[in-house]
Amino acid sequence: MLFQEVWGKSFCRTIEKLVEVVQEYPGEVEHIFSPACVPLVRCAGCCGDENLECHPTLTSNITMQLLKIKPAEQGQEYVEMTFVEHKACECRLRKPTTKQDRWKPRNRGRKRKEKQRVKDCDRCQPPRR
Repeated sequence: MLFQEVWGKSFCRTIEKLVEVVQEYPGEVEHIFSPACVPLVRCAGCCGDENLECHPTLTSNITMQLLKIKPAEQGQEYVEMTFVEHKACECRLRKPTTKQDRWKPRNRGRKRKEKQRVKDCDRCQPPRR
């Protein structure tokens, strides 16, 4: 495969992807859907610059019929569910990550405070005989 073809296939564009239903409908995790994933056209690919990422510029809705299984009720029904498909994409600037996004608490301060409290409590108790 020549460079131009590789570039064309890897650059930011719409492509059919399999997407899990519960990823699109996280409030429906108590149900089982058949099929569990659906084919949707979505933006994907590289932008040639690490400061850019592939984003949709035009979207549309598509409605699909799925089987919704309700284990708690031992029932099932056909339902129509709507999903978003991407029609066009472009490379856009990435949102800059803030210090708050990068900072992850590691409970270090809490451990120090707990240790200090234990020491303080020892001082408050009457001496052991």
